[in-house]
Amino acid sequence: MPRDPKDLLNTVRGMRDILPDEMALRNKVLGVIRDLFGLYGYREILTPTIEPYELYAAKSGEEIRHRMYTFTDMGGRKVVLRPEATPSISRLVARKFRSESLPIRLGYILSVFRYDEPQRGRYREFMQAGFELFGSKNMEADAEILQISNDLMRRLGFQDYTFKVGNQGLMKALMGFGGMGESAQGIVLHYIDKGQLDEAEGEISRSSSKGNLIAEKVRRLALLSKEAEGEDLLERGAEIVKDVPDAGSAISNLSEVLDLCKGIAVDRLKVDLGFARGLEYYTGTIFEVYVPGVPVAVNGGGRYDGLTGLFGYPLPAVGCAPGVDRIVLAMQEKRASGAERVPMCMVVATSPECIDLAFKAADAIRSSGTSAMLDVNRRNLNSALRYASERGIRYVVIIGTREAKENLVTLRDMMRNVQVQMPMNELPNSISQST
Repeated sequence: MPRDPKDLLNTVRGMRDILPDEMALRNKVLGVIRDLFGLYGYREILTPTIEPYELYAAKSGEEIRHRMYTFTDMGGRKVVLRPEATPSISRLVARKFRSESLPIRLGYILSVFRYDEPQRGRYREFMQAGFELFGSKNMEADAEILQISNDLMRRLGFQDYTFKVGNQGLMKALMGFGGMGESAQGIVLHYIDKGQLDEAEGEISRSSSKGNLIAEKVRRLALLSKEAEGEDLLERGAEIVKDVPDAGSAISNLSEVLDLCKGIAVDRLKVDLGFARGLEYYTGTIFEVYVPGVPVAVNGGGRYDGLTGLFGYPLPAVGCAPGVDRIVLAMQEKRASGAERVPMCMVVATSPECIDLAFKAADAIRSSGTSAMLDVNRRNLNSALRYASERGIRYVVIIGTREAKENLVTLRDMMRNVQVQMPMNELPNSISQST
């Protein structure tokens, strides 16, 4: 049955249009991310929007497996719209970068798709960026990813943000000690990621031969961040898991990363030994970045050693994926953008004979580095000034018949409600000096 044309005014549920103000903020975020690609030596790449189903079904985790856009293509192959990027990047490294010296640093900016329940800060199509470092098992690689994440927040003007940091290897060591298989571990990680500790303990009790013991240790680690911090927290955590093979080394690795972060001025770190991320491929350091007023993490990542091994080229790896849409939401909340929301100037020709000169004036202003728009609707002067006022445009350049004959313009400052006449060639400098 055909849809009512009125229904076509709405986007598909969970999708959205990006309006000019938000697009300006998005472009600012993307500009800073690309600056960081260059500053830290990450080469930008792009992977396909559609990938084989099996690429993501294997290791992406319980939640993502149930929220993928999955369909059968015309050749009968089961495929997905990529729900995240790391498996695609790992596949690309294993296929195209085997002959390169290590480490390999890659960056990306792309859209991903998940069939989530739409809510504030969570959409079914969203833009994700990423910094991925392959080929180093050392903790300075983890620290570099945290440093990049900190640098991104600082360059975007954020003053109030927090890193939640842990080590996924700790939870995996506990569950492995309890004899739990990968599938059961994935379910528990999903529950912990969602803050559903009771459900996590229930799954541990059902799936582990040492269910009560493991569940108790998981709960104690989860509560520890409320009771201690710093070295005391790490020491008490190590005491809780002292009888669990590999758990102590996970805490030692985390301690090493924290020490490195102190040396590079990455602070705002809140350690949580009961922290887990729902993506099953994480093996070590994990983190998320939070901003007050935004209900979800604006960035997250960690170490995922061996994911490229699924493609026959095992490498240690660590990375992060800033959520562009969520960062924009945080910028809107905190008004931290500094982005230009509207053009600085509007050029108005009061008669058709002045249009050529108006084009030249607008071009001269832009050439000096200031944004300018031309009034293409041929409004009368009062209507043009009213439009500029409604849009928040600071300056209006007025060109009338008399001014055109004498190569003059009138520059009106809408904020101060004053105007001055000047030669055309003085206009760009006059605006630049006033901004």
